[in-house]
Amino acid sequence: MSNSRIGFRCARQLIGALGLALVCGLTPASAADTRSSPEDRERFVSITRNLEEAPLNPNLTADRAWALSWLTDAPDVSVNVCLASLGDIDQSKYPYASQLVLQYMFSMAALVIEHPQTVNDPNAQQLAGAEGALNAYLAILRDKPDAKSPALEALLETRTRGELPDFVRKAAIGCLAKK
Repeated sequence: MSNSRIGFRCARQLIGALGLALVCGLTPASAADTRSSPEDRERFVSITRNLEEAPLNPNLTADRAWALSWLTDAPDVSVNVCLASLGDIDQSKYPYASQLVLQYMFSMAALVIEHPQTVNDPNAQQLAGAEGALNAYLAILRDKPDAKSPALEALLETRTRGELPDFVRKAAIGCLAKK
């Protein structure tokens, strides 16, 4: 089995575990009454923007790992993962699905950091996540034009028609109702 296939399997398992933790709202017990530092929040948003522009850049691998760790451990920033907002990406065998799912989560968290009034607006968060993932997908296509995903192409068409907010809102209803 190739290293990339093993890495993808591990990434999918990590995303599933992280998604469950974030959906359940788990935060570190020792950090329950603290806030993340402004410097860490700024770093997280900067990394999120860099990854959105160049999701396959190998020089950003350590930053992606830091951002994932930070989001998992941040006592005051959390997101609700609902992959239905990304169409069928979680059911596909798209080779860059793990990068896009992470970008989706990071983009939601960046929105909450930059616009604290959205902390209780799951629709705004889901839309920001979908937009961030789509922007990262387009960046992937700039580097690898043959790396198309039918699910993400359909989501791009939905965005082009101006229907992405409504799609995301409807897709997230089932996930958010389970919370």
